[in-house]
Amino acid sequence: MESTRQARIWELDFLRGFAIIMMVFDHLMYDLKGLPSLFGNYFVVGNPAVEWLSDFADVYWYSSLRAGGHYVFVFLFLVVSGISFNFSRNNLRRSLRFLAVALVISAVTIGIEEISGGAYDFAIYFGIIHLFAVGTLLTLLVRKIWNNDLFLLSIGLVIVGLGVVLEFWKVEYYGSLDFGRFMMMILGFKGYGADYFGLAPFAGAIMVGSAIGKHIYPSKFSLLPKLDGKWNIPFTYCGRHAFMIFITHQLVLYFLIFAFGYIFGYRI
Repeated sequence: MESTRQARIWELDFLRGFAIIMMVFDHLMYDLKGLPSLFGNYFVVGNPAVEWLSDFADVYWYSSLRAGGHYVFVFLFLVVSGISFNFSRNNLRRSLRFLAVALVISAVTIGIEEISGGAYDFAIYFGIIHLFAVGTLLTLLVRKIWNNDLFLLSIGLVIVGLGVVLEFWKVEYYGSLDFGRFMMMILGFKGYGADYFGLAPFAGAIMVGSAIGKHIYPSKFSLLPKLDGKWNIPFTYCGRHAFMIFITHQLVLYFLIFAFGYIFGYRI
């Protein structure tokens, strides 16, 4: 998700930051639409402003704008991450670090769902961090087999094409999970969990980014140095710290929601 400090390219940080900001907004809408289930006295308090926010979030979540835009920003994030793959000194270590965090996320979210008896649909079995870690490992493996950009691009496009054939945007979810179904879920044939991204097509986006990145940035310098400036600081900052923002933002959002909810009289 991050290139090395020696090779910072502002427009890549900007695009990554823009994508991560939109992701945080998307997750905020998810949290707000779920307010009636988060607070036991939601309808008793009946705050008009809070109810309007929740209703707005609900309309957004099920809108065609969200359905299409969600995947646009995911692909943008992954392609930029694929380009940044070429700037990292140790993609194996970076991938294993992300995989370790992904496993912790699974353990925590599955634990919360189990403790709540299924009241909170939090469990994440193969989310965006899992996908990023495994997709980066696969990109590294393909480059080890044959470090050829056309070869990598072809495999990446095949994986993206497979996802399109499977109609990843309307994948059906398993009702329960076993080992066989778990493997099919990882590949992208079925979905499961609160946050799900299968290898097909999303791992292909990382490969495509890595393949084209070497040709877009052969010297590893910005293509638009004259446009860099203070105006992009909020986006480039988020782009440089995308990993930390991703793993912490939901905790921050829930803290703010429960804090403001408590102020306005809402209780769990």
